[in-house]
Amino acid sequence: MDPGLIAVIGTTGVGKSNLSIQLSHELNGEVINADALQVYKGLDIITNKMPIEEREGVVHHLMDFLPMDREYSVLDFKADAQDLINQIHERKHMPVVVGGTHYYIQSLLWRDTLLDTKKNTGATSITTTSTSSESQLQGHGDANEKFLLESDTETLYKKLQEVDPIMANKWHEHDRRKITRSLQVYFETGQCQSDLIKKQHAIPDSDRLRMPSCIFWVFSAQDVLNARLDARVDTMIKGGLFDEIKSMREQVGSNTDYERGIWQAIGYKEFDPYFSALETAVKNNEPTDTKELETLKAECTETMKTKTRQYAKRQVLWIRNKLLPLCREKDVKVFLLDATYFFAGNPLPDPDQLNPFAKDMLNVQRDLDAIAALEAWEKKECEVCTEMQRVMHDKYAKGSTEPLQPVIIHGPTSWEQHLRSKQHRKMRTNKAEMERDGPNWWYLKAQEYKKRKREGTLTGRSDEVVSNAEEKHPAKMRKTDE
Repeated sequence: MDPGLIAVIGTTGVGKSNLSIQLSHELNGEVINADALQVYKGLDIITNKMPIEEREGVVHHLMDFLPMDREYSVLDFKADAQDLINQIHERKHMPVVVGGTHYYIQSLLWRDTLLDTKKNTGATSITTTSTSSESQLQGHGDANEKFLLESDTETLYKKLQEVDPIMANKWHEHDRRKITRSLQVYFETGQCQSDLIKKQHAIPDSDRLRMPSCIFWVFSAQDVLNARLDARVDTMIKGGLFDEIKSMREQVGSNTDYERGIWQAIGYKEFDPYFSALETAVKNNEPTDTKELETLKAECTETMKTKTRQYAKRQVLWIRNKLLPLCREKDVKVFLLDATYFFAGNPLPDPDQLNPFAKDMLNVQRDLDAIAALEAWEKKECEVCTEMQRVMHDKYAKGSTEPLQPVIIHGPTSWEQHLRSKQHRKMRTNKAEMERDGPNWWYLKAQEYKKRKREGTLTGRSDEVVSNAEEKHPAKMRKTDE
């Protein structure tokens, strides 16, 4: 087994880079970047690269090298990082892997967490035989790539239902990114993604961990972190964020895929409404210092702050639900460090007792049996909400051309949350009242709505339905009242 590495994980803006510098000084280390966006050349502000002068002479790898028009996959990272780790070990130095793209780090440490497919290699169709020529293989790849890019989401979902019904059942039918990824796995390997997951989890525990590893999780209480993240967005704007966004917009057309490459960076999509309006004003020789544009800029700024906070929450969820179960399986030490506290050597303490947050945050929340969870996953239709939605539609919106969709809930956790939700409870109450009162229910509901409208106490989705019905069909509402 390899000599090992140190990994520094945590949310965006929590201080991972600073800790990696200190660890590198103490351990004669070299940093390997594990941030999917910091691999791109330039764009230092929107990707939040640590300035060179703050790196204190520590060598950084896999940072600031990729052109904007290229994509860098987790497979690319794993291959490059493994080569670098071997070189660093040969120099008798310690690799310090740091970044917030936690599935990068996870794929580097464990053998069974990544589907080892290679994009555009040509092995892209289950119908391809071992005797096919390279040009034939490439032809399949081009055809499949075209299918994934040009087909609508409904067509992609139907294809996934055909080739991998287990994964189709797991994904929402409108989640194009996940549907596309599962189809890519099928096209690139000729095997279902669900089958590959089962094979990967069949690897013996003794073979799963690639090398001895120690993980430092830099953590901050959410309210403190939110204030830091909001302030950092303001600093980014003052430091030249808009100039970087303008440069990015000059290099891409209107068909930007915000879920690929550098275009995923938080800030680029969020400010699109503002820059689109600004560019239109310039094109039409209109003023660019209007109150409307300033208001739009402020709204986009708040959107960027919100998206950044949401991203930080998702990073914590990934650590707790994906990374920690693997660490506990192989007894990999994970030390939770408060953002204001820096670990300083000496015998390693109990990770759960290191600080007030550790015991709660290091508690594994999810079932470790990924295969059982995958096969047990199910979608449920809430018959109560679907029925009441149909009742409202039939009463007030018969002429509507919009298709009426059933209320589908994905997964057991979401189902439990739905049953406890205010909307579901209200629909359940309405159904019981309608069964009790019969035709009089409509009259009573209309009277209640008018009273609450006068009092200004209208809330909830069902009130919106009645309100919209009154605006679109006042004659029907008056007839109901009569």
